[in-house]
Amino acid sequence: MKFSFDTSKVIPAFGRAIMGHGAFPGTGPSRKLALLESLIELTRPFLVVMGIPTVGMGAFLAAGLMPSPLALLSGVIAVVMAVSATHTFNDWVDRKRDIKVWPNRPLPAGRISAPLALLFAAALAAGSLAITAAAFGMIAFFVLLVAEILSFFYCVLTRDAIGRLSLPPIIAFFPLGGWAAVSPDTLFASPLPWFLAAIVVTWQTAHTTVKMPARPLKEVDGKKRCIDKALFFYPSPKAAAAIGFAFSVLLLIEVIVLGVMAELGLIYWLLAIPISAAMVLCSIGLLASSTDRKRAFLAFNTASLALTFISGGVCFDLLLRMHLDGFLLWILQASKDIIAWVELQAASLKTVAYWVVLVVAALVTLAVIGKVVKELTRKTPEPDGQASGD
Repeated sequence: MKFSFDTSKVIPAFGRAIMGHGAFPGTGPSRKLALLESLIELTRPFLVVMGIPTVGMGAFLAAGLMPSPLALLSGVIAVVMAVSATHTFNDWVDRKRDIKVWPNRPLPAGRISAPLALLFAAALAAGSLAITAAAFGMIAFFVLLVAEILSFFYCVLTRDAIGRLSLPPIIAFFPLGGWAAVSPDTLFASPLPWFLAAIVVTWQTAHTTVKMPARPLKEVDGKKRCIDKALFFYPSPKAAAAIGFAFSVLLLIEVIVLGVMAELGLIYWLLAIPISAAMVLCSIGLLASSTDRKRAFLAFNTASLALTFISGGVCFDLLLRMHLDGFLLWILQASKDIIAWVELQAASLKTVAYWVVLVVAALVTLAVIGKVVKELTRKTPEPDGQASGD
């Protein structure tokens, strides 16, 4: 595939790549960064980013304060590696199926080998477990380990044997893991982490079912059925839309209850309530026309954003309300320190700036001279019929 800067091709291709639905524009065997790009695609970057605040809301509510920079960085790295490992392993399991479904993914397209993808998944999983054990203790380690094991069985067994709705209980381990990382002693003593888990289960159920009518349908006894199994049965588009609607409404109720239970502030309400309400409205639209793929994709895309807004709302609300004064003072002091340093180093900075400008000017001059010399020494093609020897 030839690389192109045409945004009508690049931007959609980039969107497909970060969601795991296709290749980065221009990727192929001849591209220098093809291997790195393929590894990034396997991780589903957009979905990885979604996992960070989902774990974070459990950690922030458990801590009630700003974590140390080292703990925050360790947690983000562990989450990124764990989620990336699951997505990579899922692509490895589906590598033959994707030849027909997602032929542009790295494995079916042949841009990365199956053994390397499996090794990459194993390394990511092992790394996330090691970081979690070292930074957050054994309870958080075992929560992550159970989640990884269940994810493994989902990819190889339960997704097809039981159905797509065997996934929500696995995603529920995200906030539980965040809570266990910060306050393991209260994991089983407080109802709040389990309520967070219930919110994630509700969201994932709605998120999964509203997408089902967007995928190709099949005929069973003269009736249209979704191609994906829900929970031991293949729902009709209407049934899938109804399940999505019911759980979207339940999610809105849970979001309101969480705001009251955790005494969250305005930032949470402004981020979480509108997106949850939009999710309900989109599911109503799908329920009215369950075979409309555009409505199904709209409901799915809205739901995809919902959990990020809800969990991100929890994190930002706690951070800004509890630490706004300290954060502003930190910015003010940092600004004063920078100004004082600039004043102290004024003479030296002027000298450095002088030499930087001088070097840049010299480089530009040499480039221009080189271009002129190249043009002057270029051989002019001889007219037809006047070549030497004619």
